[in-house]
Amino acid sequence: MSRLRPVARVAVIEDEAVVYAATLPDGPIVVLDGGAAAIWVEACAGDRSSIADRVAEATGVPVGEIRAAVHAFVDELVARGLLAADPE
Repeated sequence: MSRLRPVARVAVIEDEAVVYAATLPDGPIVVLDGGAAAIWVEACAGDRSSIADRVAEATGVPVGEIRAAVHAFVDELVARGLLAADPE
């Protein structure tokens, strides 16, 4: 199983449907809302391989329509240093 988590130097605040994430101490602050917030929440909630399925279920959008975009956005969050693989 492959899970993701916020990187240790990233502060996160989840406020209803918005997620604020910032690399400390200098930022920038990344504001995620709508689908982006749903992807963040699901990326941190379970196995990486099923993120798109869980986002589809949460948003009511068919997984076939969002799978590629979800995976690309998760890859971007990892590349930006906001999320990393959980060493478990």
